[in-house]
Amino acid sequence: MYNWRVGSTAPQSPTSVARMIRSHRLLISLLVPCLAVVPAAPLRAQRCGVERWAIKTGTDAGAPQVDLAHPKAATIAQLVALTAPHPLPSSRAAPTENTVFVVTATLTDYKFEGGSTGDSDYHLVLQDDQGNTMIAEIPSPSCVGNNSPFAAQIASARAAFDAKLAAASSFHTANVPVRVTGVGMFDFPHGQHGAAPNEIELHPILEIVFNPTTAADFTLAASSDMVRVPQGGSTSLTITTAGASPVALSVSGLPIGASSHITPSGTGSSTIALTVGTGVLAGSYPFSVTGTAGSQSHSQIFDLEVTAASDASGTKVWEYQVINATSEQDVIDKANQAGAEGWEMVSVVKLSSAWRAFFKRVKPD
Repeated sequence: MYNWRVGSTAPQSPTSVARMIRSHRLLISLLVPCLAVVPAAPLRAQRCGVERWAIKTGTDAGAPQVDLAHPKAATIAQLVALTAPHPLPSSRAAPTENTVFVVTATLTDYKFEGGSTGDSDYHLVLQDDQGNTMIAEIPSPSCVGNNSPFAAQIASARAAFDAKLAAASSFHTANVPVRVTGVGMFDFPHGQHGAAPNEIELHPILEIVFNPTTAADFTLAASSDMVRVPQGGSTSLTITTAGASPVALSVSGLPIGASSHITPSGTGSSTIALTVGTGVLAGSYPFSVTGTAGSQSHSQIFDLEVTAASDASGTKVWEYQVINATSEQDVIDKANQAGAEGWEMVSVVKLSSAWRAFFKRVKPD
C-alpha cells in the first residue's frame, strides 16, 4: 500500500524511493571531495627586514641626500668592481649609496622572499653578457615608511613587476631583458642567490622596464685635456659629440671661486667658458664634463691649471704633457723618468681602469 497526502506528487513505489536515495547519496559523495580540495586564497605575511632596513627603504636620515634627479647609467661589470666599505656602516656609504643607477641587463630569475626569514622583498637576479650577476630588490610597499622619498616609486615598480610576472616563494626563471633603476646599496653577505662579489645591489628598485628599447649611444671629445688660467682670468674649452642627440652637458668638480658656462656652438659642438676668481689658489684642479642623452651617459676628466696672477706677465712660459699609466707603480716610474727631464707632476687622476698624470715644466728658450 502506498502512503501519500493531498497536494503531493503522484505516489512512488518503494523501489523508486530507494533508487532516489541512492542517487542523492552518489551526488553527495562526488561533491564533498571537490569542496574539500578547494584551496583558500594564499596569504602573504608582511614580514619586513632588519639588516640596514632603513637604508634599503629610504627611511634613514641620509635618504634625502640621494640624487634622484640625476640617475647614472652603469653596467653590472662597473658596479661589481666597486670597493665595498668594511665594515658596513650604519649610515649610507657615499657616493655609491647616494647614487641612483640605471642598469640594462637580463633578469634571469626571481622570487618572493617570504617565510620566517624573508623580508617580503621581490628578489631579482640580473646578469650581463659576461656572466656577471648582481641582486636588485623591490620592497613591499607596506614595509616602506611614509617618510621615505622612494615610497611612491617603490610602489610603482612593484605594480609594474606584478603586471608582468608573479613572484612566488621559490625562484622562477625569466630570462627577459630589463632596464632597472635603483639606489646603490651594499648588503651583508649571507649566501644570497645571484649576489655580486662585493655584495652591491640596487635596493630599492625605483623603476623596472621589461624589454626596453636600446637607446642610441654617443661619443664625447674635447679640444684639450688640460686648460690653464691665471687667477682672475678666463678661458674656454670646446666639447664635440657624435651619435645620439641632443646631448646635455654638465660640469662638476670645479674649485670654489671658479665657474663655467656652456654655450651650444653648432650641431654636436659646445663651448664651455671657464672663469677663475682672484681668490682661487694657484694649483691643479681635476674636474669633469658629463654628457647625457637618454639613458646613456659619458664623462671625461680635465685638469684646470690655475697659475698665480704674476705668472701671466710672460716671464715664464710653461709647457705641459699628459701621461697615461696602467697602475700606480707605472705612474711612479713614468714620473721619475719625466722628472729627470725637468718635468714636474702637478696632478694625477685615477680613471676606471687606468691612471692619468699631468706634468709641466718651464719651456726651454
